[in-house]
Amino acid sequence: MASARRWTRPEDVRALVEKEWSSGRLLAARVHDLTVPDGVRAIAPTSFPLRLRLRGPGAAELGARFDDVRQWVARHESARGYRVETQVRTSRALGAQTLPVAAVLDTDEAALHLIGRSRDAADFDRLVATTPRRHRWFAATHPLRMLDISNEWAAVLAVADWMRQNPSPGLYVRQVDLPGVHTKVVERHRHTIAALVDEGRPRSRMSTLRAFESAYGYRSRPALVRFRALDPTTAPVTGLEDVALPVREVAALRPRVSRVVVVENEVSMLAFPQVAGSVVIWGAGNQAPELLSAIGWLHDVALHYWGDVDTHGFAILDRLRGVLPHTQSLLMDEATLLSHADRWSREMEQTRRDLPHLTDDEAKVYGGLCADRWGRQLRLEQELVRFRAVEAAAGSL
Repeated sequence: MASARRWTRPEDVRALVEKEWSSGRLLAARVHDLTVPDGVRAIAPTSFPLRLRLRGPGAAELGARFDDVRQWVARHESARGYRVETQVRTSRALGAQTLPVAAVLDTDEAALHLIGRSRDAADFDRLVATTPRRHRWFAATHPLRMLDISNEWAAVLAVADWMRQNPSPGLYVRQVDLPGVHTKVVERHRHTIAALVDEGRPRSRMSTLRAFESAYGYRSRPALVRFRALDPTTAPVTGLEDVALPVREVAALRPRVSRVVVVENEVSMLAFPQVAGSVVIWGAGNQAPELLSAIGWLHDVALHYWGDVDTHGFAILDRLRGVLPHTQSLLMDEATLLSHADRWSREMEQTRRDLPHLTDDEAKVYGGLCADRWGRQLRLEQELVRFRAVEAAAGSL
C-alpha cells in the first residue's frame, strides 16, 4: 500500500493527537478555577469529543484500488483508542460503500490513553491541585513547562512567593533560605520564577542569572578584571604580577602606568611580551566594554585593543571605543590578516551591523570580512597570530 500513504492511517491519527499534547492543549483542558492575568494568553484547550477528519480514497480510487481500500478500511475498523465515524459513498461500479471519514475521541482520557500520556496527565493534575489559585494561571498557559519541572515546582513556587513578599532583598541568591531551594533552582528556572512574580510579564529579559539578579534586586557576584603587569617596576599592585580584582577596586587604583593593552584571549594576556610602564588586561571577550567603562584612569593612558580579526572582534572594538574613544587597535589590520592565510578559520555566525566607531582602515577590513573579500566567513583568531608578530607589535608600542 505504499502508493496509498496519502490516506490517513491509524498512526497518523495518533500523530494528530500527539500534536494536541505537544501544543499544551490537552493539558490546558484539565485546568479549572483560575484567573488569567491581563495581557496573558491561556492556551485554547482541546474540545471533546475531538473529531479528526480522515483523508481517504477518492471516487476514482474506489474501483481502481479496491483491495487497497478494503485494507485501509479494515485498519481503521480494527484500530484501538478511537471510534470511527463513517459515511456511505456510492460508485457506479461498486454501488454503496461504507468508508471511514473521521476518527472520534470522546474524552480526554481516551486521547491520553491513545498516546500513552495518562500517567503524565495524572502527575499534572497533582501539580495543579497543590498549586495555589493565584498561580494556577501558569498551568493553563505553560502546562508542559510546569510538568517538565515537576520535581522542583514546589521550590519554584516558594521562591516566587518569597520574592513577592521581599522585593529587592539585597541578598545573594545563595542566601535565600527556603526548603528545597538553592542557587541552581533559581538559575535553572529564573524565567518561570520571573513570570510568577510579575504575573506573566517579567520586567526584563532573563538571559543570565546576573540579569535576573539585577532585575529583582539581588546582589550579584562582583565582576572581576584580571590584569598582568608588563613592567614589574610599575605594577599596579606592588609585588604582584598577575592580579584579578573587582571592577570597583581596579577603578580605585592609581597605577603609575602609561599604557594598557586589552586582549581577548587569556593565554594572549599571559604570554604578552614585557613593555615598559604597561599593563595587559584580559577583556574576556564580549565583556570588555562594560567592564572597563567604569575604570576612570583608563582615560589617562594610551589604550590598545587586540581582538580576533573577525566581525565580532571589530564589533567589540567598536563598543569599547564607544566608551573609551582613544582606544587604538593592535594586530587587527589587513597586513596581519593576509600574512596569516595558513591560519585562517571560519566564523560560524557573523555580525553585519554598522560599526560607527571604526577608523577607515578598520572599517575596510571589517567590510571585506562581511563581503567575503578574502574567503567565506573568514576569521583570524587572536591565539593563532604568530608570536614573532606579537613581539614586533609590542616592541613598537
